[in-house]
Amino acid sequence: MHITVMTREIWPAEGVFFARVHEDLVVLCVDADEYACLPDAGDWLRPDTCVLIAPGQEQAEQLIEAGLASSSKPETLDRRPAAPHGRIQAAERPALFEMARTLAVLATATLAFRGKTFRQLIQSSGGGPISEPLDEARLARCLAAYEAILPWVPGEGECLQRSFQLRRLLTRQGFACDWVFGVRTWPFGAHCWIQVGDRVVGDTLGRVQAYTGIMVV
Repeated sequence: MHITVMTREIWPAEGVFFARVHEDLVVLCVDADEYACLPDAGDWLRPDTCVLIAPGQEQAEQLIEAGLASSSKPETLDRRPAAPHGRIQAAERPALFEMARTLAVLATATLAFRGKTFRQLIQSSGGGPISEPLDEARLARCLAAYEAILPWVPGEGECLQRSFQLRRLLTRQGFACDWVFGVRTWPFGAHCWIQVGDRVVGDTLGRVQAYTGIMVV
């Protein structure tokens, strides 16, 4: 006897993101600032998209009732994070004027970071006109100043604050960049970093490649 399995196509709810990590499906809810893991549900996520193919009506309704998914296709689909394949190096020596400018931006970014919800942080991290094409030499000088100043910034060890500050610094100086959030499982871990295209900025390639991108802003 042939049994037909009825699948259902659904989409992440607003502010919810999914990633397949090995055989599991990891969920990020921005408003709750929480992650969840659905074991053995990784193949529900259509590759390179945000579309979910639930294996049945019951599973689809459970995700919708939990506020994690929607039966309606959104007008605009969230971007998928680009897999990192390189790293932009900082210049050897930071210039004094670059360090002074960087210190001012990081100080204001530190104040802007405090007391914000997760959603507020990802909505307020950018700003400023973007210069094209990329001036990689100028970016390397900016990174050198950032790395020199960073150890003196309170709380700099937290990747969320560090990435928030770096994104604000880069966008203030006209560089287009992405704030990427990634996850791993068994054991679970989350990390975030900055990318320019598919190249990591202000972090190591080896560290970020241990994570699967789940959200980019």
